[in-house]
Amino acid sequence: MADRVFCIDLGSAFTKVALRADPTADAQLVSPVGASSVVSFCVPTVVALERRPDNKPRYEFGARAADMTSGGDIMVFRNWKKSVFLRPRSDESHHSPLEALLASGELADLATKFDVPAGQIGYLRQMAAAARGMIAGPGRALSPESQEYKNATIVAAHYFKWLREQTLAACERLAGTGLKYEAIPVRLAIPAFAHGRGVETHPGCQALLEAMKRGGWTPHPEQPLVTEPYSNAVGILTKGKNCVLRAGTINLGGMFANGPLMTVLKDNNDHPSYRALVIDIGAFTTDFAGVELNSAGQVIADPDSVFAMSQHSVPVGVSDLDGLVAAALPADKAAWMRTAPGYDLEAFRRNVYSDGKVFATNVVGRIGAGTEGEAIREAIQTFGRQVAGAVAEFCDGRTPASMQELILSGGGSAIPTVRDSLQQAAQTGGNTYVRTHAPALRKTAGGPPVVKLDAEFTRGGSALGGTSLYFERSFY
Repeated sequence: MADRVFCIDLGSAFTKVALRADPTADAQLVSPVGASSVVSFCVPTVVALERRPDNKPRYEFGARAADMTSGGDIMVFRNWKKSVFLRPRSDESHHSPLEALLASGELADLATKFDVPAGQIGYLRQMAAAARGMIAGPGRALSPESQEYKNATIVAAHYFKWLREQTLAACERLAGTGLKYEAIPVRLAIPAFAHGRGVETHPGCQALLEAMKRGGWTPHPEQPLVTEPYSNAVGILTKGKNCVLRAGTINLGGMFANGPLMTVLKDNNDHPSYRALVIDIGAFTTDFAGVELNSAGQVIADPDSVFAMSQHSVPVGVSDLDGLVAAALPADKAAWMRTAPGYDLEAFRRNVYSDGKVFATNVVGRIGAGTEGEAIREAIQTFGRQVAGAVAEFCDGRTPASMQELILSGGGSAIPTVRDSLQQAAQTGGNTYVRTHAPALRKTAGGPPVVKLDAEFTRGGSALGGTSLYFERSFY
């Protein structure tokens, strides 16, 4: 067992790092120097490369890179984690003639001439994009020879090196520890694409682990990888707490007593079975974890003896929603979405996706007014249906527990339309929930109680969970 450990949750949009300073310490999120102003511990997973006249490349990372745009001698790499795992979508230069027509200004002029609503043009763009995705097939693996793959693995090593420097600098500011942080090993949270065969068998996981090593991190000696769905569930359900008994054994009951499991652990006669369904919508994946406790009405001396867990990741996330929205917009506004600085794109998502407002830019004017807004809302609904289908598939065939709670995390769960779709889909098979935990969620008339999930667990749960003592006992 490693007494101390870091955990890196390498999200496609933001990276989060957590630390367990010793076995008795609770997990804490670290705020590296390059963190975003959106949430202090969220570091944009962005790398920018500038090719200078002396042929020596200059790299920027994190918030500084996120605020840059590609052009000239500058290349900005966003969402590069997807390129390690899956074939990215073709860029505009590879669009079919039909897609080129649908994105052209000439078509927009014709639509105006013949009084065709812009929303209908947006729907046509969505249909063409969806058809291309169906023809290409879901999630084709990149070959090692792919240039996108090579770029992503090179970028990953540079990013991990920079992240280590920023994390160690931030840790040195922590009060009263005096630890040699550079000697602390690390775990990496990765999608649960290969669960059942061992997550380490997935080529994308192997590539990221190797890049992490090249960046100077020392992998945890026994468990260098944890799956994002499971670590996120553990982080949220324990609230990052670690408990050790005097004899040095791990007190799982004490760890989980801080989270929603508290009711079950204290009064399991009334709740002989419990399930927490945790759904996390990130930029690249949507992750599912079903954590179950079946006590059969008996007193629980060791929660581990009655725990069961199921998990799954699907390669559908907010970046796919961005693609649907871009396909519904005129070419100039779609191009703005692809090249906008990070803070502008985050503000756009917050205003348009979550709040349903119009977003004003200095480059392409207002986005989301009138029929454009209708097309965007349709794109959000389409994305919500996609994610809901994966939720329903995950829940299908599961016998409802006597007490169930629904926990929604990740940036995508802050979009009301998507969140509503998730809540409805989670009721597949007659499942009902006594409480729902989610960001910015309000109680509805006649609905179950709700608990607002704060940013620490909405965005950082996986990193917190990965530093848990829970993972010092092998569970998968």
